[in-house]
Amino acid sequence: MYCDLPKLEIWTYFVIWVSGVVYSLYNVYLAGNYYKYNNGGIFSPGWSFLNQKKDVSDFEWAIWSPFLCTAAPWVCVHLLVAEVVRYACKELLPIWYLTVSMLYLLQHVGLLATMSLAAEPCLMYLLLQLRSRTVVYIAGLFLLVLHNMDFRMNWMSLFYDQHYMLTISSAWIYMRSQSFCLDRLMSNKVSVSVAELVLLLGYCFYLPMLFLGPLVLFEEFEAGILKPYAPWTVQRMKIFLLNILRYVWWMCFLELFLHFIYVGALQMDLKHVRILGVWAHYGMGFSMGIMFQLKYVVTYGLSCTVARAEQIKAPAHPKCISRIHLYSDMWRHFDQGLYFFLRKYMYVPVLGASPSLARRLLASLVCFSFVYAWHKVFLFVLIWSALNYAGVSIEIICKAIGSTRRYQLCEKSLLSTPQNIRRFHAFIATPLFMMSALSNFYFFAGMEIGNHFLTRFFEGCEDEGCD
Repeated sequence: MYCDLPKLEIWTYFVIWVSGVVYSLYNVYLAGNYYKYNNGGIFSPGWSFLNQKKDVSDFEWAIWSPFLCTAAPWVCVHLLVAEVVRYACKELLPIWYLTVSMLYLLQHVGLLATMSLAAEPCLMYLLLQLRSRTVVYIAGLFLLVLHNMDFRMNWMSLFYDQHYMLTISSAWIYMRSQSFCLDRLMSNKVSVSVAELVLLLGYCFYLPMLFLGPLVLFEEFEAGILKPYAPWTVQRMKIFLLNILRYVWWMCFLELFLHFIYVGALQMDLKHVRILGVWAHYGMGFSMGIMFQLKYVVTYGLSCTVARAEQIKAPAHPKCISRIHLYSDMWRHFDQGLYFFLRKYMYVPVLGASPSLARRLLASLVCFSFVYAWHKVFLFVLIWSALNYAGVSIEIICKAIGSTRRYQLCEKSLLSTPQNIRRFHAFIATPLFMMSALSNFYFFAGMEIGNHFLTRFFEGCEDEGCD
């Protein structure tokens, strides 16, 4: 734990930071308005009372936001019937989870797509009977390759949004299948029964998290559905409704954000971005991060609220990116479900009983290799993953050096006070934070925008774009 700094110093940092964010966002607002009136772009009329066009160029949110609204009645039915089933006979919960999801899929994408999604966990269940972790991991690698080839849904008569949602659903089902099989092997509870297969399918097709995640490890899921029925008290209902309202509010905030900050439209036009000033670049980078974070706050927050209402321990929603400056913290606190999966099934097994520096670097490499393949093997994902691995590796090495007695004595003698040590750590972490931001620009906006920000960072602003 770091010691406290003087309040005046903390408030000075805070005011400078907020002022910079506000001014940079104002520059993005001005750039977006200019772009809207002079270049067109992908906009909808927006809310009539604002008299502002809405940026609808973010294809993820353009698909996710209508889906959240249309799926809401199904999730309500899912929760209501699940509580009745838990009260009457909780052993039937996996059957209900599977049934309601199958009905949803059959109505919206048809029989062939539904069978295609179900084939993967069924295959993993058959291979589980061999009782071999090696087989499960090899099968997982094969399915990961299959996931990247992306041909299973192409021969079906599906709209683009249906194809996209099924593709990401398949990625989540893959991870849940792996979690089920590996947890069963770790606990030595492998058995051949219809009930076990239904439990796996009920877990993989758990409706609130079927399409947009996050991941709940099977161990946590099973513990949740085995809990006895708990009456809905006023306090429990209050917590549930307040959390739903909390994430609906953030959803509305994101919609409002898109009426004024046109970062999605801007990142699609590199020619226009090149002429922007330095402050607009700062604001654009920050806006891309906030936009990305809020999408997952809404989707993860809503689904986890439903899961917690069913007594299933769910991960926390993403931590605000403005409060994170280390790579390792970003991976711990942004997508906790993915982090828990990587830590339990990859990092810890590779690390083994002797966590040497070399082993820790190797374990991190395995994890980021998986992250790269799971997000699909595009060049911009490779750059993002490689820079993230480099950042985490630098952290690991620096922490190893910082834990030595010689370094600690040197630091205390040179810096003299705990406050100075805290300031020094913040200072030396700054280059790593900048690399983190630059790597994320590749992930948020692709190769062209990522390369542009990287070039702008090293070469400075161009003449026509300087402030």
